[in-house]
Amino acid sequence: MKKILKFIKKHILPTHLLARFVLIILLPMIVLQMMIAIFFYNRHWDTVSRQLANSVTGEIESVAEWVKSDPPEIDKNLKQISDILRMQFVWEADEALPESGKLRKSPASSDLRSALKGLPYPLQTWSEKDGKQQILIQLPKGVLQVLVPRKRFYSSTVIVFLIWMIVSSCLLFGIAFLFMKNQVRAMVRLARAAELFGMGQPTRFRPEGADEVRQAGQAFLDMKDRIERYLSERTTMLAGVSHDIRTPLARMKLQLSAMEQDETVIALNQDITEVEHKLTGYLAFAKGEGKEEMERIELTPFITELVDKFRTEDFPIGLHIEEPLAILGRPNELVRVFSNLLSNATKYAHMANVSVGKRDEDVQITIDDDGPGIPAKKRADAFKPFFRLDKKSEKGVGLGLTIVRDSVLAHGGTIKLENSPQKGLRVLITLPEKK
Repeated sequence: MKKILKFIKKHILPTHLLARFVLIILLPMIVLQMMIAIFFYNRHWDTVSRQLANSVTGEIESVAEWVKSDPPEIDKNLKQISDILRMQFVWEADEALPESGKLRKSPASSDLRSALKGLPYPLQTWSEKDGKQQILIQLPKGVLQVLVPRKRFYSSTVIVFLIWMIVSSCLLFGIAFLFMKNQVRAMVRLARAAELFGMGQPTRFRPEGADEVRQAGQAFLDMKDRIERYLSERTTMLAGVSHDIRTPLARMKLQLSAMEQDETVIALNQDITEVEHKLTGYLAFAKGEGKEEMERIELTPFITELVDKFRTEDFPIGLHIEEPLAILGRPNELVRVFSNLLSNATKYAHMANVSVGKRDEDVQITIDDDGPGIPAKKRADAFKPFFRLDKKSEKGVGLGLTIVRDSVLAHGGTIKLENSPQKGLRVLITLPEKK
């Protein structure tokens, strides 16, 4: 039972909130309408139809008994009776019922047929094309023809009721749908604002909708203000720290430049340069790239230019672009992302391949190399700040892949590390396509 419920929840039930709201409203309404229709049919339509059929049968039986008594001026009197009873009676003296096999008419109304079975005479019934019921009754001296209009044995109120029920239900459902759509729109706008804020794009959002949705929207705005204030304070603090540290470093370099350039002085200069390099990396990681504006980037010239910068005779780079594609991003930040990845490939591999293609609704950029790769157990750690896979190397501060990951996530994309077909590392980047 749990598997069935899980299957229904996963494959049958809608996933969108608006669709679920519609289902919540529509399903009970359909069940209610079905219950009302069944009750109305059993208690009203079926009862009224039987009563009408019995009434028509009783009138026909009375006329048949009168005709059976062989009264004078039958034809003249039958015309008057037809006008009064709103049925057409025709008397055919010395006639007999036709053989049933020769009749090719559609069956008569079931209620009327059931009621006519109570007549003590042989008879035949069928339905005409216009819905009228034709009845032939065998009497001792002839055949009585009866033509019964549809409205005499059929109640049209059921059709009116069903139409009224369907129209009113559609009207009520339409009103409810509009209200639900407005509530869902407020939540969609909140989700979109959170997505844009996470990608570092300008966000304009005003809480709207029900009280709970407004409360969630206001909580988002408060959180957004706190995060922006925290980032601003951190950046300001780091900028001050950078200024304070760079000043004594500059004095040390100036003093060292005036000293004799022996091995000790040269080593100290290298240490100072390394400290400055690491300090620059820390600040770049802390500040981020949120100030750069998003714009449309055509990937064919963008990727081609980057690959050409790193392609050399000693390090060949293959490039394959399936079709012209575009994304929405920050050009300078993406240049640093792919430059970092290609630079790592040149350090640890002998060649690389770059491919660009469309996968579903996203753009997929793949970088393969034939280097030593990264063990599967350490791939998650490779994105952590200050984590260095090559412990022996003194260059770098362990922030390269961290900055790459943060930049890709800020663009609404994903990044994965996998095994390359070339037995090296594969970097798989997915970014939303800009159409």
